[in-house]
Amino acid sequence: MFHRHTAAACLAAATLSLAGGAHAAAITWTLGPSFGGPLGHQGILTNGTLVEATHLAGVAGQQTVIDPGGLNLTFTSIDSPHFDQFFIDPPNNIGDAGWAHVVSRFEWSLGLDVDAPGFLSGLTVGQTYQLQLFSGRSHANLDARTLSFGDGEGHWSTPIGMAANSFVSVVGTFVADASTQRLLFDDNTNSPTLSAYVLREVAPVSPVPEPGSWALALAGLVAMSVCVRRRP
Repeated sequence: MFHRHTAAACLAAATLSLAGGAHAAAITWTLGPSFGGPLGHQGILTNGTLVEATHLAGVAGQQTVIDPGGLNLTFTSIDSPHFDQFFIDPPNNIGDAGWAHVVSRFEWSLGLDVDAPGFLSGLTVGQTYQLQLFSGRSHANLDARTLSFGDGEGHWSTPIGMAANSFVSVVGTFVADASTQRLLFDDNTNSPTLSAYVLREVAPVSPVPEPGSWALALAGLVAMSVCVRRRP
């Protein structure tokens, strides 16, 4: 009986894995740079190695070059399967022409928050990634709306406001534990939005050694010093 229950549990875990629900790396969230105003494109982070720059635009394959003389970053448009609506914001006077185009076009979900188990794919297990998400509105009368991002493991970003011209990016850092990464979008009116995102490979942050580790290392150095002095 024990083995039968164990086999059933393993089968359930495998089923969750295939559905994308079992693999969701914990994401550390921070608020990123502003991406609004005439120099809004300078709010796009450029550290690490670029993996993808994606524009949720309701179309597939269109490419938009941001700041050709500077960043020279190309966003590729997709029609995301995770959102069911498309919207074009009023003219926003943000960044260069390419960035203004990207920021003013986004996808959203009508009346339902989004749970996207395979939002990111093609990841390398063990690699550290940085995900920068862009969602902001020029449209007025949305001051009460907020948007948060989650990882499915209980970690949520600080809510960002959807008030007119409040363009604050959100940055998530995680170590991939599978080839895909789950992402949750929670809007307080159940209508989450997303314009674009940039995914980059970054170097992991080196942990600060604990006091015990320092003491052990120091003891090792002392022992080596004694051995060297005793050699003929």
